[in-house]
Amino acid sequence: MILTEADALSITQKALALSKADSCIVTIDGSEERHVRFAQNMATTNGSPSGIEINVESHFGKKSGSTSGTDLSDDALAALVAASESTAKLAPENPEFMPPIGPQKYPAGTAFSQATQSTTSDMLAGAILPVLQQAQAKNLQASGFLNIGTSFSSFANSKGLFVYDQETDVLHTVTARTPDGTGAGWAGTTHNDFSKLDVAGMGAVAIDKAVRSRKPVRLPPGKYTVILEPSAVFDLMSEMIGYFDQRSADEGRSFATKKGGGSRLGENIFGKNVTLYSDPNDPLVPGSIYSDDGQPAQRTVWIDGGVLKNLQCTRYWAQKSKLAPVPTPTTLTLVGGTTTTADMIKQTKRGLLITRFWYIREVDPQTVLLTGLTRDGVFLIEDGEITKPACNFRFNESPVAMLNKVLALGPSVRAYGEESIGLPTAVPTLLVEDFTLSSVSDAV
Repeated sequence: MILTEADALSITQKALALSKADSCIVTIDGSEERHVRFAQNMATTNGSPSGIEINVESHFGKKSGSTSGTDLSDDALAALVAASESTAKLAPENPEFMPPIGPQKYPAGTAFSQATQSTTSDMLAGAILPVLQQAQAKNLQASGFLNIGTSFSSFANSKGLFVYDQETDVLHTVTARTPDGTGAGWAGTTHNDFSKLDVAGMGAVAIDKAVRSRKPVRLPPGKYTVILEPSAVFDLMSEMIGYFDQRSADEGRSFATKKGGGSRLGENIFGKNVTLYSDPNDPLVPGSIYSDDGQPAQRTVWIDGGVLKNLQCTRYWAQKSKLAPVPTPTTLTLVGGTTTTADMIKQTKRGLLITRFWYIREVDPQTVLLTGLTRDGVFLIEDGEITKPACNFRFNESPVAMLNKVLALGPSVRAYGEESIGLPTAVPTLLVEDFTLSSVSDAV
């Protein structure tokens, strides 16, 4: 299901040649995956799903219609083009329609790994075996998922634009639980290169947390100094980046809205130790080389030393507002520091170390206030040492507010969490003061 660039171009050109519309867009996406799932200290399922899809979008004036299919034969392509054109003619006009853009220059893709594409199901099974053995030795129950994938995508239009990209990705998560049901630990991350993933090491982290988190103490809710491990930070940053939108700010619906109208671009909204950027060629988290409408992905600094530097801006809103378009990011990196987690613990008089969050929901979109629960390892810190496990909490906190209360940052690492938005993301561990934990949860 992985087409070469030449094959993708050939199929695309066939479809475009059949088009009778004013303009036409053709996209093709395909993937091949392999995975192994494990539970109760044994492998339970494995699989190798694959798929391919082609989408044809036709335009007549400001009317648009699209149709998708999985058959790439000549007859099927002709039927797709005809169906998209028929749909477009029946559609109402879109007042915000923007015509396709012409050919663009793209960065070279760096998100493909031959080591990942070559990984076999036997190699996946071999990688998880030490995790299962470790859990069995500690009388714990381990479960999780290890998945690798190779994918390609192409985007083309009748104005002469064509771009092809190929990526690989790896996802590994492992949860360990104690037999009495009082303790749980978790570890998880993504990568594009399977050879650089320490599966056994992640298993050891989850197992250690499970052992140390059994029989937690119940602490009162309130504002705590917290050490947020990368997965917890990932979840909050994944939620926040969607609010970096120029139109929402201009229309008064965003944390970036300026009192009296307009946006707060150029203002100090975050702490001075906060810098956030996207880069499709970031060596730690490489991503797709193209974004919305086939626009080239580009290095974009969103926050620079606490200053809001950019907001996502569609081509329509950019034209209307006389601004430059800012495409949706294809990667995300929160710049880290040099403070180790051990040093953060030592400098904390009283606080909590939090492994990750889950069940995150929006409370107030204008302030990006979120609520959710901690999970799989919360530990009380007293006088610079972890002293005991703590029960889980519900939190009510805005990542915008949180990024004004960061006391220290660890090195940035690839991360994965509950609220994945599909962007390769690197974040550090954060030491944050006055983090709001609003109630106690007895769930493990």
